Amino acid sequence: MKLQIAKKEQVKLRIGISGASGFGKTYSALLLAYGITDDWTKIAIIDTENNSASLYAHLGDFNVLQLNEPYSPERYIEAIRMCEKASVEVLIIDSMTHEWQGKGGEQNEDLQAIVGLFFILDSQKLS
Repeated sequence: MKLQIAKKEQVKLRIGISGASGFGKTYSALLLAYGITDDWTKIAIIDTENNSASLYAHLGDFNVLQLNEPYSPERYIEAIRMCEKASVEVLIIDSMTHEWQGKGGEQNEDLQAIVGLFFILDSQKLS
């Protein structure tokens, strides 16, 4: 145990949004992301939901990366790295469900704890 002076450290904000289909998870994530960046071009969505993110194109010029099967962890990592190279500041993954339920996904109970939409927010670097 150690008592020490508090100091601010660079940490990533990770938010999970859960809800039934049609409850506004993607829309809410986009509005929250814009509130953080104030720049639509710094936002990217990894979309596994048949281009559903494009339904919100009227909001602004955010980036979309369509991820199709196989939904292996390696493919998610590849997509995240692609967004990182593009200097994305807010990454929305819509959704993680395919990683354990979709074709090629990993049947892992630990992954099932992550439900719905997941986002990684970081003003410096995604990885």
